[in-house]
Amino acid sequence: MAPNQVPVTNRGRTSLAKAMTELRRLTQDPRFEALEQALADLSGDPSESDVSVWTVRRLRQWSAEYLRVAGELEAAARCCRLVEREVGERVDVLLAARAPASRAARARDPGSRATRGGQHAAPGGWLQRTFDRFRARRQISGDAPMPARSGQGSLTVTLPSTGFDVAPTVPVADIAALALGPLEVHVAGRQVPRWNSLKARGVFQYLLIHQDRPTRRDVLMDLQWPDHTHNSARNNLNVALHNLRNTLDGLGEGVEPILYRDGCYSLNPGLTWWIDRNEFLSALREAQLTQPGWPAVSAYHRTVQLYRGPLFEDDGAGDWYLPEQRRLKDLYLQALERLAAIYFELGDLGGAVHFGQLAVISDPCCEPIHRMLMRCYAAQHQQQLVSRQYRSCVTALRDELGVPPAEETVQLFRTLTAPR
Repeated sequence: MAPNQVPVTNRGRTSLAKAMTELRRLTQDPRFEALEQALADLSGDPSESDVSVWTVRRLRQWSAEYLRVAGELEAAARCCRLVEREVGERVDVLLAARAPASRAARARDPGSRATRGGQHAAPGGWLQRTFDRFRARRQISGDAPMPARSGQGSLTVTLPSTGFDVAPTVPVADIAALALGPLEVHVAGRQVPRWNSLKARGVFQYLLIHQDRPTRRDVLMDLQWPDHTHNSARNNLNVALHNLRNTLDGLGEGVEPILYRDGCYSLNPGLTWWIDRNEFLSALREAQLTQPGWPAVSAYHRTVQLYRGPLFEDDGAGDWYLPEQRRLKDLYLQALERLAAIYFELGDLGGAVHFGQLAVISDPCCEPIHRMLMRCYAAQHQQQLVSRQYRSCVTALRDELGVPPAEETVQLFRTLTAPR
């Protein structure tokens, strides 16, 4: 292989091609233009005579279209992160391949442009410096380590990913289940491609969340087939469990992932299980017990990374898990708030803004985070951003809760924007 040739795996090439294709499809969708035109047509204040059933119907249609566009944009964001990560990895490989040749060239020609005038370039010369700036921009998405800090009160620290990877790294386990976000299951390292039975998936999800105790058969029957007779529900449960065992097949002959004993079902404790929900809760507990400062930052980074999205995000049929889904989302928001606050206390305004913005995306009505972001922008002398953050807070509280901001928020805004 040539020194500057970047090895590209088939998996990486396929993922990158799919992501680029999806991005082109999303950005060239003609319905974006139609939506923009429709919103422009409806931007005026209609008089009473203009309001009709047709107008209301059209508004509702475009409201649904807006939600569709939001979903498309979220998909585009995931594709962008995948593309950026693939490019970043290839850049790192390229620079690693170029470094020996660059050092040899400078050794042969000490007076080369790379070293004249005291400009002792890093390996790769201008290319290295260009990609160093590229990697610095990547830090905001968490795919690169944090840089060393220099100057007064210097610190040197390397932090893990901030949680923007497409998915957390799945360790080797008999069965690994990612339940935060869309359900993803790996059996002996092989990802389950799809679920042939949604009822089997529903049963698995319940056993997954109640892993700490056996689940009675009647509970599963009432959960999945509440309107069936006892015999019908029992037969349907047996069919669902048969499909579930086939879906989780691959651990070896005679190995059962789901056990039945004394009228109860449970996940086989003799197997090694990795469940991201459990890891998320464990990481959060560790972060809460960690010494404040940079050690806590590292622990909270791990927590945030594990949260890909709401519990069973792609399941539109069930509702029994909604209280747990809300609890986990609240814990995720707390982790973001704490992480942003630690960065702010340490004087890293960029980190505080980054995680503060993630927090208000998760909960637009979180006033403490809005106030912290306003303080960050004021410390950076960005008064226009202070005003924008305050307006965003006011709008979110009005639209979602129907309340004005707290007096503390109003007073802080006045203080930060007062003439000096």
